[in-house]
Amino acid sequence: MNDSSGFTCPNTEVFATASILSYVDETFLQGTSTDLAAALLFFFIVGALCPLAIWLITQRYPDSWLNYVNFPLMFTGIGLIPPASAVNYVPWAIIGFLFQYVIRRRHFPFWAKYNYVLSAALDAGTAISTILVYFILQYPQNGQIGMNTIQSWWGNTVFTKTADWNGVPLRSVAEGDHFGAFIGLSTHFGGKPESRVHIV
Repeated sequence: MNDSSGFTCPNTEVFATASILSYVDETFLQGTSTDLAAALLFFFIVGALCPLAIWLITQRYPDSWLNYVNFPLMFTGIGLIPPASAVNYVPWAIIGFLFQYVIRRRHFPFWAKYNYVLSAALDAGTAISTILVYFILQYPQNGQIGMNTIQSWWGNTVFTKTADWNGVPLRSVAEGDHFGAFIGLSTHFGGKPESRVHIV
């Protein structure tokens, strides 16, 4: 966020946060009855079995709608959610539903002729507009164009007043309390085992 070039690496930040949480979990919770990290390993099995289950079902019912279900694609998309948000996914879902379901069913000749062209046009338009915005607004005067006009407009600054931007939690943990399962943590410090679970 404070980089001089204005670039951020949200995936790297999420990975760093996950690594820290994993370290805390492995350091304090391993060997207890609340082994959070070990439970996550079962999702590797789920990820391997889901495509196999779909393949077996479609062998028995070849004309099933399950032919259109792609678990690796779904899991990959869900895996990008920590830095991505609804702003990324909702427009994709709306455009995808309109063009891949509604228009394809109701106006198939139009869809067959223009669907690929629309996809290429949206991708090219995004790339070209990004280059234009950079060279017209960001590069000249080191990004100071419109500093007191368009850049200070409410719609361009409202995101700086959100809890995400300011790093403020929506709820705080009371002094001396903890978040989540806390079974066995105190035993690492010579205390008595605890079995309380607090949901904040």
